[in-house]
Amino acid sequence: MKLFKVLIVLSFVFVSTWQVQSHPSWGIVVDENGCIYFADVMHNGDGTLWRLDPTTNELEAVFTNFHAHHIYLHSPNEIIAGIAKWRSGEIEGEGHNYLFKYDTQLKKLDTLLFTDDWDEYHGQVFSMSKNLKNVYFAMNKQIHTKPLDGSVKPLLDRKFERICTLASDTSGNLYISDANYKQGTLFKWNETQGLVELANNLIEQNPKHPIFEEKRFQLFYGIAFSKYNNPLITECAGRTIKEISNKGSSLIRYTSKKNWTPNGVYYYKDRYYIMETGYDSQHLGPRIIVTDSNFKVLKTLEINFNSKKVK
Repeated sequence: MKLFKVLIVLSFVFVSTWQVQSHPSWGIVVDENGCIYFADVMHNGDGTLWRLDPTTNELEAVFTNFHAHHIYLHSPNEIIAGIAKWRSGEIEGEGHNYLFKYDTQLKKLDTLLFTDDWDEYHGQVFSMSKNLKNVYFAMNKQIHTKPLDGSVKPLLDRKFERICTLASDTSGNLYISDANYKQGTLFKWNETQGLVELANNLIEQNPKHPIFEEKRFQLFYGIAFSKYNNPLITECAGRTIKEISNKGSSLIRYTSKKNWTPNGVYYYKDRYYIMETGYDSQHLGPRIIVTDSNFKVLKTLEINFNSKKVK
């Protein structure tokens, strides 16, 4: 098992530049004061948790060297974040994996879970039960579950092909995206129904102007929820946000402009907040697109991360 982990680490180091470019953060939320928080793996070392006040355009790096892909709101002011920080220079190094809770009002960070063993918990693709007692995470093509004070075990016997994202809703459903199964599939799992294939063919096979031409980089990014509480899924092949109904039909709700793709989206008070990244010979963004409840663009927040100013 250790040899397998070493090979994974070496493979990660070899392709790290491409992975960072093709696998950006998708976590974006808005707290009850209307402030936008978003994760960003491209700036300040291993990454940053940013706070953007849209009324003043004030940008603050809440945490740096903060390698989070996914964040979500557990309550109006409580952010849950999973961190996977790679360790370098150690043959059997696996990295530091954290589960954090951050109170945006009190500006207090609590560590819910920490481990160096990614078989126990890995912080990149994760979600939690609504009572914050169990964490779900993806490793070795399986979904695992771990009580914060207990031992890890497989949630399902099934091995997926390429798990991209996990997300939980307030009804206890866990959503799982698989980029390589049936041309892109969104699954739903709960304790009553078990695992359901909710929608297939969600990644366009011959897209026009994809961010990356190589198929292995044409992925799902975030899963969020619409004003109707339907899952929204972002993907970088067609550069779209799709809304999935309970019956499994999909509708394209938003398409990014050429050279850009949506990573994450969040609904708050009749507005959608879309985080986009781009690539045009160099990395672009991230930037925030604000739309109305029908995804009509209202404004684009272009960010200069050096000066911390918003246009």
